[in-house]
Amino acid sequence: MAVLGIPMLLGPIFGPIMGGALIDAVSWHWIFLINLPIGIAAAVYARIVLPKDDVEPSETFDWLGMVLLSPGLAAFLYGVSSIPEHGTAMAREVMIPMVLGILLIVAFVPWALSKRNLHPLVELRLFANKNMTVAVIAMMLFALAFFGASLLFPLYFIQVRGEDALGAGLLLAPQGIGAMITMPIAGIPADKIGPGKIVLVGIAVITAGMAMFTQIGADTSYAYMLGALFIMGLGMGGTMMPIMTAALTTLTAHNVARGSTLLNITQQVAASMGTALFSVILTNELKGKDSVAVAGAVKEAGADQTALASVLEKFGLTNSQLGDVLAQCPATWPTRSRRSSSSPRSSSRAA
Repeated sequence: MAVLGIPMLLGPIFGPIMGGALIDAVSWHWIFLINLPIGIAAAVYARIVLPKDDVEPSETFDWLGMVLLSPGLAAFLYGVSSIPEHGTAMAREVMIPMVLGILLIVAFVPWALSKRNLHPLVELRLFANKNMTVAVIAMMLFALAFFGASLLFPLYFIQVRGEDALGAGLLLAPQGIGAMITMPIAGIPADKIGPGKIVLVGIAVITAGMAMFTQIGADTSYAYMLGALFIMGLGMGGTMMPIMTAALTTLTAHNVARGSTLLNITQQVAASMGTALFSVILTNELKGKDSVAVAGAVKEAGADQTALASVLEKFGLTNSQLGDVLAQCPATWPTRSRRSSSSPRSSSRAA
């Protein structure tokens, strides 16, 4: 199972690189449009390669479950993703879709557990399995923290170090490489001693990698940061697949597909919530900082000297004081001057 999971890790390696290249070469719209030809190619390939699946007896589709759960999850995640924009969960634009989504999800639960519903859209009865329940909770907590914190890495490379989208994607590759190394290795001891101890080691490694990021600044070497990302990737590879293995190995063949669906939904929802949570924390940390307010005004003024003079007057600063304030907020430095000589991409260009 670990070996089969390796292709899943090619996405975290090549996805940011391809996305960055598309943004730089075409536009941000193509990070969504590119999924159409890839999806079509995958569907055609699956049609040709995979054997036909003749299911007996045929199962009916849960239309009511789809009407309740699909828009419920969409509305809830839309509300959660709107929190950073409004800075609070109490804003009307956030509360209305969140509450509506929660109501639809809550309405789905009794329907999914109803005896009349033989084939629910998401099989909640699997929570009767202790191992499955523990695995789902572990996956939720892991995705909440890991994917939420991962939002900050590209922001740092782009806003602080002045990398373009492609550069940020390339710099994130060590994380995927680390995960690709440990995922098949972690499967061997997991089969012998169980996934529990492997997951604990993986989480400890991720924590060590994240702890390294608490020491970075605007001029931290790229070698240090890429090493931290690689360590986090090692931990991720030793965490995700053992968690899924712990859940699915205790299920019957008939319920494996349902268990996989439940785990994937949990991971996606938790990742979205983690991203929103870390976005709010970052936004609130930046609010009220004079250097950030000045930096935003300077960035908006651009090369307009009249607008820059208005910024100085508004904040009561001199030209020298403005330089000191901007030094505290690297995100406003011009792109060329922000590129550190320690950047691997800038070094290669200089060579």
